[in-house]
Amino acid sequence: MRPRLGACSTGLGGSNLPKVQIRSMGRTQAEGGGPELRPLLLHGFGTSVRVNGRTLEIDWRSEGRKESYRPQQLPFDSVVVDSLTGSVSFEALRFLAIHDVPVTLLRWNGSVLSTILPRGPSNGELRVAQIQAYVNPERRLRIAREFIREKASKTVELAEELSRTLPVNPDPIRTEVASEMGRTLNDLRIFEARIAQTYWKEYAKAIETLWPKSGFSGRRSPQRSWSNAAADPTNALLNYGYSLLESACRAAIVSVGLLPEIGFVHEVASAKMPLAYDLQEPFRWLVDLSVIEVVRDGKLDRKADFIVTENYHVRLRATAAQVLMDRFSANLNRKVKVDGRSMAYETAIGETARRLARHLTNTKGRLDLSLPFAIAESGHVEGDLKARVSAMSYAEGRDLGISKGGLFAMKRRAAQGKPLRLYRKVARKLPAVSAQH
Repeated sequence: MRPRLGACSTGLGGSNLPKVQIRSMGRTQAEGGGPELRPLLLHGFGTSVRVNGRTLEIDWRSEGRKESYRPQQLPFDSVVVDSLTGSVSFEALRFLAIHDVPVTLLRWNGSVLSTILPRGPSNGELRVAQIQAYVNPERRLRIAREFIREKASKTVELAEELSRTLPVNPDPIRTEVASEMGRTLNDLRIFEARIAQTYWKEYAKAIETLWPKSGFSGRRSPQRSWSNAAADPTNALLNYGYSLLESACRAAIVSVGLLPEIGFVHEVASAKMPLAYDLQEPFRWLVDLSVIEVVRDGKLDRKADFIVTENYHVRLRATAAQVLMDRFSANLNRKVKVDGRSMAYETAIGETARRLARHLTNTKGRLDLSLPFAIAESGHVEGDLKARVSAMSYAEGRDLGISKGGLFAMKRRAAQGKPLRLYRKVARKLPAVSAQH
């Protein structure tokens, strides 16, 4: 049995199925919902993808298993290639393109190397408007502000949610978010950097609680940023998750006819996709949440599920990549209300791209990128903490400052198999469950 990363529950998790018309990550789901679609991860030595007759065949040679899929019956909405060896036939690429399935190639460190996307609409008017907005300093700043404003809002909301059951203090982050954004693009980037620096300090406290020996201290080291070359498993998970998010954003951008090479927060640069990075900003919290949930679930082992290279960089094995991909997909499939419609966050990425496109071609009015914040029912605790509540005596509860009536209600919900809703002050009174790492 593998030693676990951590076993302390935060009550974060769960997923719902989208029930609206969507075109996201290259695939359309009909009104009324359907099976939850997730990326297909291709990994391992000698993995091959080809078409035999009318069937797509995938051979994981290193694992000795094969899978085949008929037309219009694909259980995945995108393909992620995390392998240095293997092959994909031209006919297989054609098969995936016909089904609007994007293919993302990852580098050794989990970052995006390239994405093969279905062809999007060719909208010359929109692209001209996008370039005109980019070269207009005032308009570019207004658009960039909206991306960062929404990112900052979600950063605070995630910190508040984590603080319910983990030693995270959202107050310093709120203080930074409430400060002045500045009058220039450079001021805005400094504003964002201050928030990030404060946020990662608090995020590190959560990781330290769930996985004391992870070695995570933030997204930067004294020598370099770990956003490109992770030195610990947590940063490796974050890097991989951001790559999955980037792939979804690229697909959304192309699907509405925008140019991924022209962004507003991020500068134009060779071999970069600035607009994809911009579109990531309001949704990065979904990756951060997914990593917390993966660590909390304790399904990964540092030695078995991660690789340390000769340069001391950490990367994910296929097992860790699949666990993270499943969790991130579940979060992308969670539904929220947007403009009176129920849609998954995956769909909301495309909706954000469409809002930007409409704003670029119709300059009247303010660009609004705000979206609801939603995870599982707030304050839920599960597993060991639920068992702790069930076994707690009323005398123990009194010693912890929990009223008899409050503990009785918690015990009743636990006995009924219902999730426990704990206010932050109550959750912090419950002893954390320790784990060996």
